[in-house]
Amino acid sequence: MEAFEYNSIDAKGKQKKGIIQADNEKQARQLLRNQALTPIQVSLVVEKPHANEPINGRTQRLSMKKNELPLLIRQLATLVQAGLPIDDALKTLIEQSENKNSERILSTVHAKVMEGQSLASAMRIFPKAFDELVATSIEAGEQSGHLEEVLLQLADYLETRDEMGKQSVSALIYPLILVLTAIAVVAGLMVYIVPKVIQVFESTQVQLPLMTRTLISLSDFLATYGIYLLALLLLLVFGFIVLQNYPPFKLAWHRFLLKIPGIGRLIRVSQAARFTRTLGILTQSAVPIVSALSLSRQVVKNEVIKQACEQTAAAVREGSGLAQAMKNSGQFPPLSVKLVHSGEQSGQLSQMLVRTAMVQEKDVENRLKTLIGAIQPLAILFVGVMVLFIVLAMLLPIFQINTIVK
Repeated sequence: MEAFEYNSIDAKGKQKKGIIQADNEKQARQLLRNQALTPIQVSLVVEKPHANEPINGRTQRLSMKKNELPLLIRQLATLVQAGLPIDDALKTLIEQSENKNSERILSTVHAKVMEGQSLASAMRIFPKAFDELVATSIEAGEQSGHLEEVLLQLADYLETRDEMGKQSVSALIYPLILVLTAIAVVAGLMVYIVPKVIQVFESTQVQLPLMTRTLISLSDFLATYGIYLLALLLLLVFGFIVLQNYPPFKLAWHRFLLKIPGIGRLIRVSQAARFTRTLGILTQSAVPIVSALSLSRQVVKNEVIKQACEQTAAAVREGSGLAQAMKNSGQFPPLSVKLVHSGEQSGQLSQMLVRTAMVQEKDVENRLKTLIGAIQPLAILFVGVMVLFIVLAMLLPIFQINTIVK
């Protein structure tokens, strides 16, 4: 059975679109006619590849919204926990889906499951929607007979990862908007307002204060070269984005970030938390430790720490203990290494990995709060200093002229 996307007209002449499941296009058209719908266009959601041919084309482009996957996995876990078979659970998710892409994806997954494929195999058709971590965890859950527990763990992990991402973004949005707005306002004052006001002072032929002369020079410079500075800035940003695709530059940049006081520690702990939580979920799902290590490094974004994860996986593959391998890499926080070592000694490695991740995530949350508390007043201070400079530079000549007149 396959999933088909259709465009049709009902008995009242209104256009109706949707997804229908059928064995072939001919049957899909017949099913639509049985529902009093006249099919205009019927197309397979996923073109079926030939044997041994990788899935490509349209399948690769189908993806979900960034925050949709955690909710979907949570809903699927809840339905499975309630005792619904996988096919019924997927059908329920299809019925309540409001996003067309999600409906296409879920309909195809449901069709493949009805054909007898496993849920993990069906999900692998859509690598942009379900990453390898999700597919591998679900595969392990299906094989071990603990799919319900794996789905619940996955939902917790994805929600935590999503929340950490939101916290990181929210920590920077307010001060960034504040600073950019202040720079735009000050630039506008310097280019358009200040020159007109300064003309009044220059006509008095009085020696202007140093601060005012500096303001005039800055204003003239921005008026003359401002557009070129903006173009240069945009060029630098574009160049930086392009260079991010160049591995040596990306590695050097990520190494530099780790050396920044405060920021480096935050990145290191957050990446270690992603790694240990993913590893904990996979090992709890009965994924072999070496395979779990290879998959866990994929969730790490910093190239330096990703290399450390690869070194750790190689050392474990050669027979080293996990904690010792992490310590030898030199990139994991000492607390993480100690907790993992404790888990190895007690025989509860999976549980200790998850607990380690929880401790690290709490540390990241506290550090983010501290960072927000420090950045916001600094941003306000920066704006205040710029405004104070302009105000004083414009007021000092007025005081000077009043003194001369008296």
